[in-house]
Amino acid sequence: MRLFDAAHVFKHDWETVSLANWRKYPNEQTPHVRHVEILNQDVDPVTGVLRTERLIMVRQNVPLLVRKIFGGDASYVLEYSEVDPRKQTLVMQSQNMTYSNLLSVGEYITYTPDPENPKHTLFTQSAQLKASGALCRFANKIEDICWNRFQDNARIGKLGLEQVVSKILAERQAMMMSMTQTASD
Repeated sequence: MRLFDAAHVFKHDWETVSLANWRKYPNEQTPHVRHVEILNQDVDPVTGVLRTERLIMVRQNVPLLVRKIFGGDASYVLEYSEVDPRKQTLVMQSQNMTYSNLLSVGEYITYTPDPENPKHTLFTQSAQLKASGALCRFANKIEDICWNRFQDNARIGKLGLEQVVSKILAERQAMMMSMTQTASD
């Protein structure tokens, strides 16, 4: 079993970063994420917590032999998330559905205001990768390969989120300029 842990501080407020999370895909930084489908979504009328269940379709660049053995390069991930606007927390848990009997990948992500600077957002990410079944004999090597891929995807995922944040900030600026122009006319 391989574990992955990472933390990053986005120099943007929690509201902006959590909004960017919902607009992250599609994104040129993460072309492996091909489709995101919302399966279920509800808001608790008492707490205001938004709960969402999404199915994410991913296509990884894998060797031809792997595609032949597994029947393709598409895989599906089930993601559960909760956004608590009062506590300013976004928590996401995901688990691969495809080939999970051979390789299980579970991920846990949080976005919260940074305790050292509440105007920034602390992102934490942890994952557990475990090969099993027919792959047990090669578990260490497979887990190492998948861990490296996961690490690369995590890095480009942060870059992609930063791009979306920049886009949101530019949209806000354009809206403010438009409102100022309209008010002065």
